[in-house]
Amino acid sequence: MLLNVPRQSSFVRKDAKFYRNQLTHVLTKQGRKEKQNIKKVHSNRLGMSYTVTINKYNRGMGQQNRDLRLEMESGPHQKKDNYATKELKKGAGNLPEYHCKSGEIEVFETSPTKAVEIVYKDIFKSFTQYSGHAIMGWNNENILEILKNDIEFFPVICTVGKYKIFLYTIGYSLNKGWMYAGSGYEASIIHVFDKKQGILVSKIENKDCIVEIYQDSQLKKRVIGASPDDVWRKTGLIQNYNGTQLFGLDNSIIQQLIKKHRVPTCKLQDLQDQSIMQILFDYHLKRRTLANINWHQFFISWAESNVTIIDLKSNLKPLYPHNYKFDEREFRVWKAMLHATGCTNITPWTHDESEIEMWTKSPDPTTERETLADLFKIGLLTSIPIHMPNATRTFWTCFEQALSNNKRTYDGKCQILSIIAEDFTYDELQNNLGVGRHTISKARKHGRINGYGAPVLIKPIIHQKRFTSEMLDQFEQFFTNKVIVNMSSYKTDTSTGQPVLYLQDHKKALWERFSEQYPNGMRRTSFMTKLKGGHFVYQENLGGLCSTCNENGYLVFGDINTLIAAHITDESTRKHLLEKSQNLRRYIRHQYRKSLTITTDGMALHDTCISHCIRHAFEDCNIDHPNTCSNCENLFSFFEQLKEQLGPEFNDTLVNYQEKLISWMGHHARKTYLNIHVRTNLEELDADGAVLIVDYKMKILPTSSRETKKDFFGKRGWSLHSVLVYTKDIEKNCLNIRVFDHWSDDTRQDAWFTASSIHTVLENLEPKPKWISILSDNGMHYHCTELMLIIGHLKEWYDVIPRQWLFLEAGEAKTAIDSHHAQIVQAIKRYIKLGFEVENGEDIENAIRDIAGTHVANLNPDRNTDKEKLGTITGISNFQEWTWPQEDEKNGYIYARALAGIGNWKEYSPDKIEKVMKKRKFQRPDPSYTQHTEPSKLWTMPIVDKPVCINIPYNSDIIAYSVLISIILSGYNDS
Repeated sequence: MLLNVPRQSSFVRKDAKFYRNQLTHVLTKQGRKEKQNIKKVHSNRLGMSYTVTINKYNRGMGQQNRDLRLEMESGPHQKKDNYATKELKKGAGNLPEYHCKSGEIEVFETSPTKAVEIVYKDIFKSFTQYSGHAIMGWNNENILEILKNDIEFFPVICTVGKYKIFLYTIGYSLNKGWMYAGSGYEASIIHVFDKKQGILVSKIENKDCIVEIYQDSQLKKRVIGASPDDVWRKTGLIQNYNGTQLFGLDNSIIQQLIKKHRVPTCKLQDLQDQSIMQILFDYHLKRRTLANINWHQFFISWAESNVTIIDLKSNLKPLYPHNYKFDEREFRVWKAMLHATGCTNITPWTHDESEIEMWTKSPDPTTERETLADLFKIGLLTSIPIHMPNATRTFWTCFEQALSNNKRTYDGKCQILSIIAEDFTYDELQNNLGVGRHTISKARKHGRINGYGAPVLIKPIIHQKRFTSEMLDQFEQFFTNKVIVNMSSYKTDTSTGQPVLYLQDHKKALWERFSEQYPNGMRRTSFMTKLKGGHFVYQENLGGLCSTCNENGYLVFGDINTLIAAHITDESTRKHLLEKSQNLRRYIRHQYRKSLTITTDGMALHDTCISHCIRHAFEDCNIDHPNTCSNCENLFSFFEQLKEQLGPEFNDTLVNYQEKLISWMGHHARKTYLNIHVRTNLEELDADGAVLIVDYKMKILPTSSRETKKDFFGKRGWSLHSVLVYTKDIEKNCLNIRVFDHWSDDTRQDAWFTASSIHTVLENLEPKPKWISILSDNGMHYHCTELMLIIGHLKEWYDVIPRQWLFLEAGEAKTAIDSHHAQIVQAIKRYIKLGFEVENGEDIENAIRDIAGTHVANLNPDRNTDKEKLGTITGISNFQEWTWPQEDEKNGYIYARALAGIGNWKEYSPDKIEKVMKKRKFQRPDPSYTQHTEPSKLWTMPIVDKPVCINIPYNSDIIAYSVLISIILSGYNDS
């Protein structure tokens, strides 16, 4: 067995046969034997727990006490096989704890015997009892000698009647009534106090005898007396023994220890006695100073002199060779020896003020100490007395006055102080001038740079412009792309007030994308610096931003992980499946969209992997797909493993989860593809057109700066519909953005509210565009038959051609409009903080009217329309792109297809439309609205030159393939 604890040197092997197992006992580690560690464990009231009594009756030696050593290791070996390891360390409540180990068998116990028996029972399958002390090697004299090596004092246990007294620290004095015990003496007894076991500690501190009573490591009572008998009489405990006995002072072993640890002293009249002083010299000074000095002559000269007060260092120097330097340790030993002779240190100043130390041989040093203190206080013990002219004091006074007359600036205090800052230490300057260390540091720096006491150098003013306007425009344009960022519609950065942008990829990948798109733009360090902090956020849970991602992605993986944790018991299989689930989730969320091959013009290209080909997903690709993506294939293999591990009862659930994850992948594919078309629509703008992005903001509720919780519930609030209008300024080469915010008491969000809002925009838009394209999410208030039929009448009602309506994925932010909604939230919060309240719609106008490019008005939609029932366009929810051609032969038709640029157009003729309309007749909306507010400043967006061809995957081969396909197709069309 090995007795194990932290590492300590020394390997000693000793053979000791015990029991019939013929085990060889080995002490591998002695354990801690530094004095401070021994004292920490044994020299306290709980030290008895670290002392073991060993029976030696078979050798005629009676009983012996041995102290446990923390972190010692020992153990038996049989032949060459190691059965067990055993470790002694400090456990709970500072009590010893034994750690016995063999292979995978491991036991922690407070008794060595119990720990050994449990482990041996598991090893040998027997109930034989073993001695823990023998296993530890405490019956081996060689091991015991090694353990007590270099230890000056071991605690002692003695008995008084039935009580065991544990002495753990020793102290000496000349007090015969205390049996020569002195300050530092401490012993403990275990006894009952207030019907509960406690530890009674007897100690001597200075001139007092003290008994302290502890229970549960807490001090319960403290009694002070003049003598051991007096203090124990005051406790009222164990009165059948006197205090001297309970302190353990009448024990012969303890008396021997007191005598052994006694520090030799003498009286002042013995200074000339060579034999007495030689004992003190041997004890204190012999090993710390030169061997050939006439040390006793120092004491003889002082004893014969009538001078009682001396300067110690100057009187010791004649004893030593010329230029001999005292080290601090040797000087302390001299002072200890003087103290042992009865001399007293009466120095009234600190060591920092002067190294001179004054000592007296007077039996009563009180008078000398007070006299020196008074002389020092009135300034007569300084190198230059106060009443004498002192140039040094005059210098510091004048300099302090000069500093106080100047400001705390570089051309004030720092300039003046720099004259002497390098020539004096920090402490000297602080003590004499009362300046701080920071001021001194700045003064030294001023002297090194400008010259000592010189004025500050006038440096040339350099104006640096880190980024050109073109670089900033490129950066801003890059982060308006939905492929790059996902914008929060409600959360803003507290420092900048801008909407929070959630990065869709890690920064390195974004930089690679940016450098490809703008090779002559800002460099990598500048790019990373602008991304640092602020409103750019990475790796945040975005499940709540999109209901589709949350329901078909995050919640599904959460349920799958719960199933794995609850029903798979094998640790390695469970860990493997959880890791595979995490990798699959990360791939679908971050990596899958990078595999889709889409040009910046919004054209989806063929991919050899069927899971990555968007055109194949919408039945618009007839080319073979021979390759299979291993990451996509992991989706199916993962669910096959789950079915095998969980059993057939979970098959239906797993099939449902698999379908949801496939739907989530489709959601990412559509989102990636459609978000590119947001940018392509803006790039196709000309001077005659406009792009409209429409969206409803969450209902705005009445708000007060002193609102209670009960006032929050039951509010009705107002609807807010926003229309962003993009137009192109050819002359300035920028996009002008105007926002029309319509608030209303009518909270019903439907097709007629949307039509009324668009009507208000087209009526107030100057100049009026010739054509418009509209983008929105696919909410039911937009993606409905009624609104598609209404849009077909825009040319007739407003002379504006509706070129396109593009529906984006559900729950996906429209970037710019969500940025505007985040600014609305921030503006209302600021409005409330200024002490205003939002109690009616006019307060909304006042709060948000100063947002750039924003026009605000109250809108009451026209609902006095024909209430006849209306049919439904078949399959309307499957079509994301709608258009209304204006050619003569196609006028009145409606076309729709699954995705922009993918799939065949579905044609709805006027006859089909008439059947859907039934008896409904559509009239131009006539809502009532107030005059729009005018913005205080315009909202513009720079137009950055479009790159030649950049696609989603960061792969040069795929990019080259995309360019090649584009060239081939363009050449084919030309021919």
